[in-house]
Amino acid sequence: MKKKDKYQRYSEEAFKLLPAPVSEIQVQKKNSSRYSIFVKNQFLIGVSDSTLTKLNLKKGVEITPSFLQQIEKQEDQWAAREYMFRILSRRDHSRKELKDKAYKKGYSGSFIDEILDEFEQKEYINDRKFAEKYAADKFEFNDWGPYKIRTQLFKKGISKSIAEQVINTTFGDQAIKESMMTLITKRKKRYLREPEEKRRKKVFDYLMRKGYDSENILKHLDELLSLISGE
Repeated sequence: MKKKDKYQRYSEEAFKLLPAPVSEIQVQKKNSSRYSIFVKNQFLIGVSDSTLTKLNLKKGVEITPSFLQQIEKQEDQWAAREYMFRILSRRDHSRKELKDKAYKKGYSGSFIDEILDEFEQKEYINDRKFAEKYAADKFEFNDWGPYKIRTQLFKKGISKSIAEQVINTTFGDQAIKESMMTLITKRKKRYLREPEEKRRKKVFDYLMRKGYDSENILKHLDELLSLISGE
């Protein structure tokens, strides 16, 4: 007999009756998109309408232990797909983010990549569009610099080629300069309390933490310091 585990969906009592034909199929009272499968008038397993259709489950179809395993696998796939759909309804995700969340939730197997391939084909997920929106949002609303955004895109599974293209599109020299000036203006009072000899390092370190590279910071550092002193 198949060993019971925490992911098992079927009834142990009904399993002992297999192989047996489906004796009845009922729509579940609490969820009209799910169905209860019975063998010899005993509840065996609950399935989605997707599983019911794909496996052609109907009255009289014989359920064997191996077929039951196939039903469970199909239910796992359906559940994983529904879970990832719910995640996408909240916000956009990269492919890697979705995959990591599915694994963390306990879903695994080759069907995860199959679902993600389907999502990509239907453009439910698109790493390039995700990266473009992520970079634009973090630059506009969080004042993150290109280095920090690039690092975060890599962590989210965005390829180096896509990340670099997006960074180059998002960050022009003038936009970078204006963003740094905005950041320093917001902290002007704080820097005015610092001795002048310490301001250079404070400004440099702060902008580095925000994700701006040293070349761009040094290029505009004197102008940023003048912004603080009002010169």
